Amino acid sequence: MLKFIKHLVCFVIAIVLQTTLASWISFYGQQPDFVLIFLVVMALSHGPVSGMLWGFFAGFSEDVFATVDWLGAQTIAFTCVGFGVGQLEEKFLRLNLATKVALLGLAFMLNDLIYYALVGISQESVTTFFLIKTLPECIYTMLFGILCFLLLNRLDCVNRRNA
Repeated sequence: MLKFIKHLVCFVIAIVLQTTLASWISFYGQQPDFVLIFLVVMALSHGPVSGMLWGFFAGFSEDVFATVDWLGAQTIAFTCVGFGVGQLEEKFLRLNLATKVALLGLAFMLNDLIYYALVGISQESVTTFFLIKTLPECIYTMLFGILCFLLLNRLDCVNRRNA
C-alpha cells in the first residue's frame, strides 16, 4: 500500500509538472511530456500490467483536461504504450541509460501515432504533425528523460547502499 501511495504521489507530481512547468520551459512551442516519462519509468520498473494501469490513469487525466473532443484517444494511446514498454520490464532485462532514453523516444512516437490514428488525422497531416510537433517534442522529452533516469539511478544506488 505504501508503494502505491508513493507512485500516486509521483504521478501527481508528473501531472503538476506537465500542467505548470512544461509551459514555462517550452522551447519554440515544444514541451517535454513529464507524464509519458512517468509512464515509461513505471512500465519499465513494474511490467505491463502496471504500465497499462498507469497508462490508463495518465491518458484519462490528459483526456479529461484536454480541450479537444476526442475523449478517450489519449487513454487508449497511453494504455497501449504502457503495455508495450512494460514488456521490457527491468526484472527480466537490464537496460542501460541509452537504451532507456531510446525506448522513451520510441514510446513517445508510438503514443503520438496511435493518438493521430484514433482522432482521424489525414495521412498528409500526420507527416506534417510528425515533423513539426512530434519529433521536436520527442527530443525535448528524451532530454528530460535522461535527467529523470539519472536521478532514479542515483536514488536506487543510495537506497541499496543504505539497506
